[in-house]
Amino acid sequence: MSMKEKKDVFPIKASKNRDEVCVTDKNAIEWLDSKGYGFRFSDNLLILRPFETLYLISQNKLVLYHKSKQLDFHQYLHMLEKEDSNIWLRYLIYKDLRDKGYVVKDGYGFGIDFKVYEIGEYGSKPAKYLVYGVVEGVPLPVTKLYNILKHAYSLRKTLIIATVDRRSEIVYYMLSSLLLGKETEVEQA
Repeated sequence: MSMKEKKDVFPIKASKNRDEVCVTDKNAIEWLDSKGYGFRFSDNLLILRPFETLYLISQNKLVLYHKSKQLDFHQYLHMLEKEDSNIWLRYLIYKDLRDKGYVVKDGYGFGIDFKVYEIGEYGSKPAKYLVYGVVEGVPLPVTKLYNILKHAYSLRKTLIIATVDRRSEIVYYMLSSLLLGKETEVEQA
């Protein structure tokens, strides 16, 4: 995309329809799709996830409209918090990974927040990592962690635990194995 085309794309105009954020401009769809944003339904429609929308608004690359009224970052975040109590956690992790150059997409279920592609591999190789976000100090049952890890292994992905502290700083832990002893198995029975 040339510099002139890039200038013509920003700010991207999007509209919030019910629970979806839609982009319909062809040049914007091309740019977003090439950078790993959203889900492209056709040449004329790309749907953005809430955390992607927040990120693009925060980067001044997207202007969001709802019922012909422009929404700023805080207005849209407030709307989302009513439906998803973890949206701020997900946004912080998404923003941190995107700022580091990774392409980040929705997870594969089991509460996994994101799948993450190695830098420069989006579109050519599958995602390498699955990221599960937690808030520091909030208990996480070992059995839940074990099930998430089993799911990641079944998909041949590396599980990353993203821990967000009270200052919104993020620490990443790579979880490669979790061995539960016989005592744990007996306790579960």
